Amino acid sequence: MILVLATTVVAMGQNNWKDENLRYGMYLGPIKAGEAELITRNVTYKGEKAVQMDLIARTTSAAEKIFSLNDTLTTIVRPDDSSPVYFQKHCFEGDDIVREKVNFSKDSNGKCVAEMTKYYKDGHVREVTETSNTLVYDMVSVVGFARTIDTKDLKKGQRMNFKLVDACDILEESLIFQGWETLKISGRKYNCMMFKLVEPYEEKGKKKDREILNIYVCDDEARTIVQMDIKFKVGTAKAKIII
Repeated sequence: MILVLATTVVAMGQNNWKDENLRYGMYLGPIKAGEAELITRNVTYKGEKAVQMDLIARTTSAAEKIFSLNDTLTTIVRPDDSSPVYFQKHCFEGDDIVREKVNFSKDSNGKCVAEMTKYYKDGHVREVTETSNTLVYDMVSVVGFARTIDTKDLKKGQRMNFKLVDACDILEESLIFQGWETLKISGRKYNCMMFKLVEPYEEKGKKKDREILNIYVCDDEARTIVQMDIKFKVGTAKAKIII
């Protein structure tokens, strides 16, 4: 069974969004390579109640010999369905500098409109506007959405298809429910729902999935994200919660 992300699978409502600051240690294999933060705040955006989420990641000076990372991703979402209204990405990854922003709105027909802007190092600016019949997410808002999913009717391997903005493009992505897994972090056990974010592609006529992110959501009342496995060019960084 394949689902399209929609409010029908949302379990958390407006009153469930709490201000919080989650901290993570980032590891490349056994090496602690940096730290990350996922900051959630209730805000007012253009006169409406909204939720702002900031995902911040930085490598240590020792890890920068392998890979340098200093990322700040910000999304502002509607509290009722986690759909984004604004997204901003400012990243330094190795020699690459990425600056992007997206304004989300709806047209008179109820379609999602994504106004995307990408700034290049040479001063060039690319602006693209795309319209979609379904909601369009960004990398941070889909992480927030994973915390709201009610899994009681989901089966292991079930795919939830959606659209994701990236560098002035709208990509077809899938969030796959991987079932339940027990994680042990710093001596503490967490019973987690595990979701895999993938980008479908074809190779030699065969459909395959390119892994982007694994999200581990604890079954506590806050639906705390206790670990994220992030795919980079140099390998996989595991962001594990710091208590």
